Amino acid sequence: MTDATPLKDPSLSDRVYADLKRRLMLGAVRPGQKLSMRKLAAEFGTSPMPVREALKRLASEQALESEAAKAFHVPDLSPKRAADLFELRALLEGAAARAALPRLTPARLAKLTLINDRLSAHLTTQDAPAYMADNHLFHFTIYRRADNPDMVFMIEQLWMQTGPSLRLGLERSTDTAPQWNSEHTPLLAALRAGDADAAARAMQEDIAWGAHFYRRAAGLTGP
Repeated sequence: MTDATPLKDPSLSDRVYADLKRRLMLGAVRPGQKLSMRKLAAEFGTSPMPVREALKRLASEQALESEAAKAFHVPDLSPKRAADLFELRALLEGAAARAALPRLTPARLAKLTLINDRLSAHLTTQDAPAYMADNHLFHFTIYRRADNPDMVFMIEQLWMQTGPSLRLGLERSTDTAPQWNSEHTPLLAALRAGDADAAARAMQEDIAWGAHFYRRAAGLTGP
């Protein structure tokens, strides 16, 4: 079956997976959104097979949910589940910041400062897509210096699960939007000072803000 050979090319499935993974992390797909295998195949210019394999892979990583072999959708997290995931993120990402600090050169710190300046501008203009993209770049510029691929992989899985809810929360909280970036300033100060403990704490606080946000939404904490 020579015509089936391209369908088994792992690079096709990997390409679809990588693209959908980024969409999830950046919240470019919405909670509860259904993903059409036919539409995705047309978009990527592939047969349905590599799309199906990518969707199944994402479902196995809990980034998508599937009710049947051909039906996939983005999870619509309850506020409690979202808060729980952000708390787990805070633990891992604080550890990643600590581990990355020795490899954050002055040039990389300067890059982080520029990205953070852009983030503040995105919040001012309420440009959620640009904010999500630069926030991802800011954080993973740090995490990929941790010299721990397994930790980065685990963080990516959590970002896939929380990205759609984070984007939705950002869009629904424009009155408090500046708070979404408030912990980056002490984080950058700690990184410049070479203070690993302070950097880990600041990163945890940055991520834990999401947990507080969703716990308030669930009525699980006071105002």
